[in-house]
Amino acid sequence: MKCGHRTPPGLKAQIREQAVNLIENEEVDTFLVGEKGGFEIDAYDVVLELQKEYPHIRIIFVISNITDLHEMGGVYDKNCVQERRGFDDFIYPPKCELGYKRLGIVYRNRYIIENTDFIIAYNKREGKAYEFCKSAKGKGVKVIELAGS
Repeated sequence: MKCGHRTPPGLKAQIREQAVNLIENEEVDTFLVGEKGGFEIDAYDVVLELQKEYPHIRIIFVISNITDLHEMGGVYDKNCVQERRGFDDFIYPPKCELGYKRLGIVYRNRYIIENTDFIIAYNKREGKAYEFCKSAKGKGVKVIELAGS
């Protein structure tokens, strides 16, 4: 679950509503999360809270560069990182280590698109988040687009 800009007021409730719908009606039990912007961080927080109510769901932190783990906990050790933010596992997609930081984000996003059925998104119909969602739709991923309140 990812994609978008800073989260406007009221959007966290919409993220929660859609995530609960995915868990209860679509049998989603794994959430791919990131921390590359306000929306991703808020979505991550929502899923962490939902994991308390739905302990069977898994949270997979998808990183675009190894610095993401340093920022989370200072070391590669998953246990140390989990103490700060909480997740069940992390994925460092192939090719992310091959390029510049921004290119790593592109490879991470491609990995997410290729490994998910749903994306909860908030974007302003322009920019990289918009292009990510457009690409996901083109690959058959159901994109749940939220509106700010």
